Amino acid sequence: MNNKTIQEEIMIKAAQARKLAKYMSSTQDLVEEQIQKAFQRGDFDNLEGAGKPLNLYENPYEPPELRMVFKILKDNNFAPYWIELGKEIDADLDKFEKEVEHFKKYTRIFVSEKHNQKSIKRFE
Repeated sequence: MNNKTIQEEIMIKAAQARKLAKYMSSTQDLVEEQIQKAFQRGDFDNLEGAGKPLNLYENPYEPPELRMVFKILKDNNFAPYWIELGKEIDADLDKFEKEVEHFKKYTRIFVSEKHNQKSIKRFE
């Protein structure tokens, strides 16, 4: 494959991307226009459940046979294993980032100042 064919491929892909972006933009404009017309006609007035909170309790991705288990966990302030593990990972990552920042501050001071006991004790 020579350099010219790669450039041609890039140009073709860019043209396809522009066409897709133009199509998506026009589709979005069309949908927005239809929604605005529906508002003006009053199609969204007096809908069933208007003013009532949405029932967001049921997770559509949650298997029905596990809903009761997850509800019991949630009611007792527990989460599934992978969520608890994710929280632990996030906490460890935050701790690590703070330690890195502390080390950076220490090294900046240690390199820039004279190595006296006062500057060293500042970050111990």
